[in-house]
This record gives sequence, structure tokens and C-alpha cells, in this order.
Amino acid sequence: MSPLHCLLRRATCNAKNDTAPERTDHMMARLLPLVSLALAACTGPLSDAPNATAAAFNDAFRDTPFDSGAVTVLVRDPKPLRMIQSYTLVPCQNGAAICGGSPLGRAGALSMQDGQYVVTGAYPGRTFYLGRGGGGFLQENGVLVPLAWN
Repeated sequence: MSPLHCLLRRATCNAKNDTAPERTDHMMARLLPLVSLALAACTGPLSDAPNATAAAFNDAFRDTPFDSGAVTVLVRDPKPLRMIQSYTLVPCQNGAAICGGSPLGRAGALSMQDGQYVVTGAYPGRTFYLGRGGGGFLQENGVLVPLAWN
């Protein structure tokens, strides 16, 4: 029997043969809900630990769009004649906007939405949702298409 099990069973374990000669099951019945509640608090809706851990991981190990300048976006084209479309999103206007194609291209807006960087207006009719780490979606005519950025 493990030491943790002995502790939960409120038993005295013999170190040599690892047995629990004295068990108090009524104590176990009272401790089990308390232990379950404590474990649920770590993972339940009241806890933000998983979200905080994911955010810390993203900050430490995943690329963030526009940290090192322009971003190239690759999207599989739904039209049968073209296979891949490429877009370039460039910080412009002293960092106040994101331009399509070059620093002198059409200026769009950058915003945050549900943890993603959203670029609108840089390419007419297209909205770019850029996640950390090089993924995201392109929305065109109401259709979301997966993308990769670098």
C-alpha cells in the first residue's frame, strides 16, 4: 500500500511489509469528498490555471505576428486553377497600421480577438486571423480557410 493511500485511509503502515493493519473506513468516507473537491478546484471552471499556463507557454515559446517585421501568409486557394495564394502583411505608418504587400500598400487595422491577431482592410474582402506559432485562418466571402504564416 502506498504512503499516500495509507495517509488517506488514516492507517498506520508498517515500513517493512507495507501493510495497513488499522483502517478507519469512516474517516476515509469523510476525507474522500474533501480530496475530490480540492482536486476539482484545480481544474474546474473557477480555476484559471490551465489558461494561465497556456498563455505563459505561448509567450515563452511561440512566435508572435509582426514581432520581427513583415509576415508572409500562405493560404490554399479554393479555386481549382491556383494552388497557393501568398499575402504579405507589413507594419506601416510608424506601427499604427498593417499594410498589404509593402509599407506603401493599402493600410489595414490590427486588433486582438480571442487571443488572435486580426488584420482587416489590408486586402479588400479578406480578414486574417493570425494565431501564435504560425497558424490561423483567412476569412474571405464568409468562408474560413486555414493559413500558415512566417
